[in-house]
Amino acid sequence: MPRLVPCNHHLDKHTYGARFWGIAIPLVLTSIDWPFREILTPSNILMFYLLGVFFVALRFGLLPSILASLTSAAAFAFFFAPPIFSLAIAEPENLAGLTVMLVVGAVTSNLAENVRRQAYVAEQRERRASALYSFSKELAEARWEKEIIEIGVRHIHAEFGGQNTLLFPDQNGLVCYPKEPPLDISLQGTDLGVARWVFNHGQMAGHGASTIPNEAAIYAPLMGSTGTIGVLALEPVDLVRIFLPEQRRLLDTYVNQIVHTLERAKSAEQAKDATLKMQAETLRNSLLSSISHDLRNPLATIVGAASTLETDEKRLDEDRRRKLVTVISEEAQRMSELTVKILDMARLEAGEVVLNRQWYAPEEIVGSALRRLDKKLKTRQVNILMADNLALIHVDAVLLQQVVVNLLDNADKYSSAGLPIDISVETTPLGLSIAVADRGPGIPESLQQKVFDKFFRVNAESAQSGVGLGLSICRAIVEAHGGKIQATNRSGGGTLFQLYLPILKCPPTVNLEEKELTP
Repeated sequence: MPRLVPCNHHLDKHTYGARFWGIAIPLVLTSIDWPFREILTPSNILMFYLLGVFFVALRFGLLPSILASLTSAAAFAFFFAPPIFSLAIAEPENLAGLTVMLVVGAVTSNLAENVRRQAYVAEQRERRASALYSFSKELAEARWEKEIIEIGVRHIHAEFGGQNTLLFPDQNGLVCYPKEPPLDISLQGTDLGVARWVFNHGQMAGHGASTIPNEAAIYAPLMGSTGTIGVLALEPVDLVRIFLPEQRRLLDTYVNQIVHTLERAKSAEQAKDATLKMQAETLRNSLLSSISHDLRNPLATIVGAASTLETDEKRLDEDRRRKLVTVISEEAQRMSELTVKILDMARLEAGEVVLNRQWYAPEEIVGSALRRLDKKLKTRQVNILMADNLALIHVDAVLLQQVVVNLLDNADKYSSAGLPIDISVETTPLGLSIAVADRGPGIPESLQQKVFDKFFRVNAESAQSGVGLGLSICRAIVEAHGGKIQATNRSGGGTLFQLYLPILKCPPTVNLEEKELTP
C-alpha cells in the first residue's frame, strides 16, 4: 500500500519559528551550563546538549534538530572545549564526545521524525475511518434519493473540501442539475458538457485528470451495478487531498457508498411499487369476484321475478304478484347496500369523510341502530345490557351507528336463525366498550385479525351474501374516532366483536334533546 505523504499545511515544521528554536535552545543550555563550567565535566555538558537536541527533534522535527546539533557542537567547542573561545578542540576525548553527540542527535532526530510521521498517518487514518463510519451510518438510515444526495454532498465537502454536486440524467438521458434547491456547499456552474462526456464514457475528467485537465472541477463517474448512474462534480481546494493514493481510495469509497445506497433506495422503491401493484391487483380481483358473486344472485332473482310479472301477468293472482314485487324490492335493496358499502369504503380510504362530532348518549346510538334493523331482527331475541351512569361520547353518531348496524347485521348473517344476539355497553379502562356477540360458529384464532381486511371472508364460498367490506368499514370508522375494534371467540361458542372509544370530558351545556340520530 502506498504511503500517505502528509500535506504541507499539516506537517510543515521547517518554518522560521522551528529553526529559531533549533538555534535558541542550544544557546539557552550554554547560558545555563556556563556558570557550572568548573564543576561539570565536558561529557556532562555534552549530555545537556544532547537532551536539547532530543527535545528539538521531538517537538520541531528533523531539520531543526540537525540545526540544534550543529549549534550545540559549535557552542561546546567555543565555550567549553579547551582552548575556550575558540572553535578548535585540543583534546581528542572532547572531539570524540562531540562526534558521538552529533551522530546520536542525527539518528534520534530521524527516528523521532519517523515516529511523528507515523503518528500523523495513524491519526489521519483514524479520522478517515471515523468520518467514513459516520457517513455510512447516515446513508444506512436514509430512505429517499434527495436525502442520500444531500448526505453525500455534505460529507464529501467535509472530507475533501471545496464545493461539489451530484448530477443525474433526466428522462431523456441527459445529465442535468437536480430539481431540488441546492445546498450552500453545492457546486454551481459546472460544465454539463464535460459531465455528460464522463457519464457516457465512464471515465474521470477535469482538473488534475488526463482528460480535459483545464476544467476547474473534477468529474468522476458514479458506477453502479448496471453502468454509470450519475456524475460527481467536485471543485477541489487542494489537489493533494484528492489525488494522494489513500485519499483517492477514500473518495472512491464515498462514491461507491453513495451509488450502492441510491441503488438500494431505487430497488426498495421498485419493490414497494411492485407490492402496491400486486395488492391493487389482488383487491381488484377480490372486488370483481365478490361483486360478480353477490350481484349475480340478486340480479338473477330480479330478472326472473320481473320476467314472470311480464310474461305471466294474467295468470298471477294478487298474492303471487305481491310476493314477486317484494322479492324484487328486497334483492334491489341488497344491491343498493352492496353499492353503498363499496362507496363508503372508498370515501373512508380517500380521507373524504369529515367527522361531525357531537356529544351523544351511547344508549341512543345503540337504540337507533336497532330501529334501523327492526324488520330484519324481528325473529331474533336481542339481549341488551347497559351499564349505569354511562358517560357521554364525542362522536359522529351517523358513522358510529353504522358500525353497530354492521356488527348486528354480521351477527344475524353468520348465526343460526332463532339464536339470540347480545349487546353490552360499559365503561372500561380502555374507554367506552360496545360489544356485539352471537352464537354462531366463531372465527378461527388465526383469522381474527384478517376479518377486518377488505374483501376478506372466512368462508369465501359461503352462501351468505356480502363482499367482505362491512367489518373493514367498522374498523376504519372506529380508528377515525381514535378507538380500536377486535374480534374474539366467546366462551360457549360464537363471536364477540368489541370496540373501544375514548371517553372525553363532556362540557356542562349539552342538550341531547335537540339531537336526531336517525340518518
